[in-house]
Amino acid sequence: MAERQKEVIQSQKAMVRNSLDSGRPEAALQNLRVLLRQYPEDAELHNLMGLAQLALKNPARAIHHFLSAYKIDEQSATALNLSSAYLEGGDYSKAIKLLNSLMKETGKDAYPYKERVLHNLGYAHLKQGDMAKARGYFLSALAENPAFYPSHLELARLYEKTKRPALAAKSYRQAIDYCDVCLEPVESLARVYMKLGKATEARRTLIRYAKIEGVSPADRGRANHLLRLSSLPANGKRKG
Repeated sequence: MAERQKEVIQSQKAMVRNSLDSGRPEAALQNLRVLLRQYPEDAELHNLMGLAQLALKNPARAIHHFLSAYKIDEQSATALNLSSAYLEGGDYSKAIKLLNSLMKETGKDAYPYKERVLHNLGYAHLKQGDMAKARGYFLSALAENPAFYPSHLELARLYEKTKRPALAAKSYRQAIDYCDVCLEPVESLARVYMKLGKATEARRTLIRYAKIEGVSPADRGRANHLLRLSSLPANGKRKG
Protein backbone atom coordinates (compact mmCIF):
# COMPACT_ATOMS: atom_id res chain seq x y z
CA MET A 1 0.00 0.00 0.00
CA ALA A 2 1.34 3.40 -0.97
CA GLU A 3 2.46 5.68 1.85
CA ARG A 4 -0.12 8.32 0.98
CA GLN A 5 -2.93 5.76 1.02
CA LYS A 6 -1.81 4.54 4.46
CA GLU A 7 -1.95 8.09 5.76
CA VAL A 8 -5.49 8.52 4.42
CA ILE A 9 -6.69 5.29 6.03
CA GLN A 10 -5.13 6.22 9.38
CA SER A 11 -6.84 9.60 9.18
CA GLN A 12 -10.19 7.94 8.48
CA LYS A 13 -9.68 5.52 11.38
CA ALA A 14 -8.94 8.46 13.64
CA MET A 15 -12.24 10.05 12.59
CA VAL A 16 -14.07 6.81 13.41
CA ARG A 17 -12.41 6.64 16.85
CA ASN A 18 -13.39 10.24 17.49
CA SER A 19 -17.01 9.44 16.62
CA LEU A 20 -16.98 6.50 19.05
CA ASP A 21 -15.25 8.48 21.81
CA SER A 22 -17.76 11.32 21.47
CA GLY A 23 -20.77 9.00 21.69
CA ARG A 24 -21.71 8.98 18.00
CA PRO A 25 -21.62 5.28 17.04
CA GLU A 26 -24.02 5.77 14.11
CA ALA A 27 -21.58 8.17 12.45
CA ALA A 28 -18.79 5.64 13.03
CA LEU A 29 -20.97 2.89 11.55
CA GLN A 30 -21.57 4.78 8.30
CA ASN A 31 -17.86 5.48 7.78
CA LEU A 32 -16.87 1.93 8.68
CA ARG A 33 -19.26 0.40 6.16
CA VAL A 34 -17.52 2.27 3.37
CA LEU A 35 -14.03 1.49 4.69
CA LEU A 36 -14.69 -2.22 5.16
CA ARG A 37 -15.94 -2.54 1.59
CA GLN A 38 -12.56 -1.17 0.49
CA TYR A 39 -10.42 -3.01 3.05
CA PRO A 40 -12.25 -6.20 4.16
CA GLU A 41 -9.06 -7.76 5.59
CA ASP A 42 -8.17 -4.88 7.89
CA ALA A 43 -8.32 -6.22 11.47
CA GLU A 44 -8.45 -2.76 13.03
CA LEU A 45 -11.48 -1.77 10.97
CA HIS A 46 -13.31 -4.93 12.04
CA ASN A 47 -12.42 -4.21 15.66
CA LEU A 48 -13.75 -0.65 15.35
CA MET A 49 -16.93 -1.93 13.69
CA GLY A 50 -17.35 -4.33 16.61
CA LEU A 51 -17.06 -1.42 19.04
CA ALA A 52 -19.61 0.58 17.03
CA GLN A 53 -22.07 -2.33 17.00
CA LEU A 54 -21.54 -2.86 20.72
CA ALA A 55 -22.31 0.81 21.38
CA LEU A 56 -25.48 0.40 19.28
CA LYS A 57 -26.56 -2.56 21.46
CA ASN A 58 -26.12 -5.05 18.64
CA PRO A 59 -23.93 -7.76 20.22
CA ALA A 60 -24.49 -10.36 17.48
CA ARG A 61 -22.94 -8.12 14.82
CA ALA A 62 -20.25 -7.00 17.25
CA ILE A 63 -19.27 -10.65 17.84
CA HIS A 64 -19.08 -11.22 14.07
CA HIS A 65 -16.67 -8.33 13.57
CA PHE A 66 -14.52 -9.03 16.64
CA LEU A 67 -14.16 -12.64 15.50
CA SER A 68 -13.15 -11.43 12.02
CA ALA A 69 -10.57 -9.08 13.54
CA TYR A 70 -9.18 -11.79 15.82
CA LYS A 71 -8.85 -14.29 12.97
CA ILE A 72 -6.81 -11.76 10.98
CA ASP A 73 -4.67 -10.59 13.91
CA GLU A 74 -4.82 -12.31 17.32
CA GLN A 75 -4.58 -9.28 19.57
CA SER A 76 -5.39 -9.54 23.28
CA ALA A 77 -7.32 -6.26 23.16
CA THR A 78 -9.57 -7.66 20.42
CA ALA A 79 -10.20 -10.83 22.45
CA LEU A 80 -11.20 -8.68 25.42
CA ASN A 81 -13.63 -6.75 23.22
CA LEU A 82 -15.03 -10.05 21.98
CA SER A 83 -15.58 -11.17 25.58
CA SER A 84 -17.52 -7.94 26.24
CA ALA A 85 -19.73 -8.70 23.23
CA TYR A 86 -20.36 -12.23 24.52
CA LEU A 87 -21.32 -10.74 27.89
CA GLU A 88 -23.63 -8.21 26.26
CA GLY A 89 -25.23 -11.02 24.26
CA GLY A 90 -25.73 -13.18 27.35
CA ASP A 91 -23.28 -15.92 26.35
CA TYR A 92 -21.46 -16.03 29.67
CA SER A 93 -19.92 -19.49 29.20
CA LYS A 94 -18.17 -18.43 25.96
CA ALA A 95 -17.00 -15.25 27.64
CA ILE A 96 -15.51 -17.15 30.57
CA LYS A 97 -13.78 -19.67 28.31
CA LEU A 98 -12.25 -16.89 26.21
CA LEU A 99 -11.22 -14.84 29.25
CA ASN A 100 -9.60 -17.82 30.96
CA SER A 101 -7.60 -18.39 27.80
CA LEU A 102 -6.73 -14.72 27.70
CA MET A 103 -5.55 -14.80 31.33
CA LYS A 104 -2.90 -17.33 30.32
CA GLU A 105 -1.73 -15.00 27.56
CA THR A 106 -1.55 -11.78 29.59
CA GLY A 107 1.66 -12.94 31.21
CA LYS A 108 3.27 -13.62 27.84
CA ASP A 109 2.47 -10.59 25.71
CA ALA A 110 2.62 -6.86 26.24
CA TYR A 111 -1.11 -6.38 26.97
CA PRO A 112 -1.02 -3.91 29.87
CA TYR A 113 -4.60 -4.08 31.16
CA LYS A 114 -4.96 -7.31 33.12
CA GLU A 115 -7.55 -5.65 35.37
CA ARG A 116 -9.97 -5.48 32.41
CA VAL A 117 -9.73 -9.22 31.86
CA LEU A 118 -10.28 -9.88 35.59
CA HIS A 119 -13.22 -7.44 35.65
CA ASN A 120 -14.95 -9.17 32.73
CA LEU A 121 -14.46 -12.53 34.45
CA GLY A 122 -16.05 -11.06 37.57
CA TYR A 123 -18.98 -9.70 35.58
CA ALA A 124 -19.51 -13.03 33.78
CA HIS A 125 -19.65 -14.93 37.08
CA LEU A 126 -21.90 -12.25 38.56
CA LYS A 127 -24.38 -12.75 35.72
CA GLN A 128 -24.23 -16.50 36.30
CA GLY A 129 -25.10 -15.93 39.96
CA ASP A 130 -21.75 -16.98 41.44
CA MET A 131 -21.28 -14.07 43.82
CA ALA A 132 -18.20 -15.48 45.57
CA LYS A 133 -16.23 -15.91 42.34
CA ALA A 134 -17.43 -12.55 41.03
CA ARG A 135 -16.28 -10.79 44.20
CA GLY A 136 -12.89 -12.52 43.99
CA TYR A 137 -12.31 -11.39 40.42
CA PHE A 138 -13.41 -7.80 41.11
CA LEU A 139 -11.03 -7.64 44.08
CA SER A 140 -8.25 -9.11 41.92
CA ALA A 141 -8.92 -6.44 39.28
CA LEU A 142 -8.62 -3.75 41.95
CA ALA A 143 -5.42 -5.33 43.26
CA GLU A 144 -4.02 -4.86 39.75
CA ASN A 145 -5.35 -1.31 39.47
CA PRO A 146 -6.91 0.31 42.57
CA ALA A 147 -8.23 3.16 40.41
CA PHE A 148 -10.31 0.89 38.13
CA TYR A 149 -13.75 2.50 38.44
CA PRO A 150 -15.88 -0.28 36.81
CA SER A 151 -14.79 -2.87 39.38
CA HIS A 152 -15.50 -0.56 42.31
CA LEU A 153 -18.98 0.03 40.89
CA GLU A 154 -19.77 -3.64 40.22
CA LEU A 155 -18.40 -4.66 43.61
CA ALA A 156 -20.69 -2.12 45.27
CA ARG A 157 -23.69 -3.49 43.35
CA LEU A 158 -22.71 -7.01 44.40
CA TYR A 159 -22.58 -5.97 48.06
CA GLU A 160 -25.98 -4.32 47.75
CA LYS A 161 -27.44 -7.43 46.13
CA THR A 162 -26.01 -9.64 48.89
CA LYS A 163 -27.37 -7.28 51.58
CA ARG A 164 -24.09 -5.85 52.84
CA PRO A 165 -24.95 -2.13 52.77
CA ALA A 166 -21.92 -0.91 54.74
CA LEU A 167 -19.54 -2.57 52.27
CA ALA A 168 -21.67 -1.32 49.38
CA ALA A 169 -21.38 2.24 50.69
CA LYS A 170 -17.60 1.89 50.99
CA SER A 171 -17.27 0.65 47.41
CA TYR A 172 -19.59 3.35 46.05
CA ARG A 173 -17.47 5.98 47.82
CA GLN A 174 -14.36 4.51 46.20
CA ALA A 175 -16.05 4.55 42.80
CA ILE A 176 -16.85 8.24 43.32
CA ASP A 177 -13.19 8.91 44.16
CA TYR A 178 -12.24 7.75 40.67
CA CYS A 179 -15.15 9.30 38.77
CA ASP A 180 -16.50 12.29 40.65
CA VAL A 181 -18.74 13.40 37.74
CA CYS A 182 -20.45 9.98 37.43
CA LEU A 183 -24.02 10.10 38.71
CA GLU A 184 -24.64 6.37 39.20
CA PRO A 185 -22.41 5.75 42.25
CA VAL A 186 -23.58 9.02 43.82
CA GLU A 187 -27.25 8.14 43.36
CA SER A 188 -26.66 4.60 44.62
CA LEU A 189 -24.64 5.77 47.63
CA ALA A 190 -27.39 8.22 48.60
CA ARG A 191 -29.91 5.39 48.36
CA VAL A 192 -27.76 3.12 50.58
CA TYR A 193 -27.32 5.92 53.13
CA MET A 194 -31.10 6.41 53.26
CA LYS A 195 -31.58 2.67 53.88
CA LEU A 196 -29.01 2.86 56.68
CA GLY A 197 -30.91 5.77 58.24
CA LYS A 198 -28.17 8.26 57.35
CA ALA A 199 -30.30 10.87 55.63
CA THR A 200 -27.84 13.67 56.42
CA GLU A 201 -25.00 11.77 54.72
CA ALA A 202 -27.24 11.10 51.73
CA ARG A 203 -28.00 14.81 51.35
CA ARG A 204 -24.34 15.81 51.80
CA THR A 205 -23.37 13.36 49.06
CA LEU A 206 -25.92 14.82 46.63
CA ILE A 207 -25.07 18.45 47.50
CA ARG A 208 -21.35 17.82 46.98
CA TYR A 209 -22.02 16.19 43.62
CA ALA A 210 -24.30 18.99 42.38
CA LYS A 211 -21.52 21.54 43.01
CA ILE A 212 -18.83 19.73 40.98
CA GLU A 213 -17.73 21.41 37.78
CA GLY A 214 -18.05 19.15 34.76
CA VAL A 215 -21.25 17.44 35.85
CA SER A 216 -23.76 17.47 32.98
CA PRO A 217 -26.89 19.63 33.43
CA ALA A 218 -29.10 16.53 33.21
CA ASP A 219 -27.15 14.72 35.94
CA ARG A 220 -27.06 17.83 38.14
CA GLY A 221 -30.83 18.15 37.72
CA ARG A 222 -31.29 14.50 38.70
CA ALA A 223 -29.10 14.98 41.79
CA ASN A 224 -31.10 18.06 42.83
CA HIS A 225 -34.35 16.15 42.31
CA LEU A 226 -33.07 13.35 44.56
CA LEU A 227 -31.96 15.94 47.09
CA ARG A 228 -35.52 17.31 47.27
CA LEU A 229 -36.90 13.79 47.70
CA SER A 230 -34.39 13.01 50.46
CA SER A 231 -35.75 16.00 52.40
CA LEU A 232 -39.21 14.42 52.61
CA PRO A 233 -40.27 12.43 55.65
CA ALA A 234 -41.83 8.99 55.30
CA ASN A 235 -45.37 10.40 54.74
CA GLY A 236 -44.14 12.27 51.63
CA LYS A 237 -44.93 15.75 53.05
CA ARG A 238 -42.30 18.47 53.34
CA LYS A 239 -41.05 19.39 56.78
CA GLY A 240 -42.05 22.72 58.24
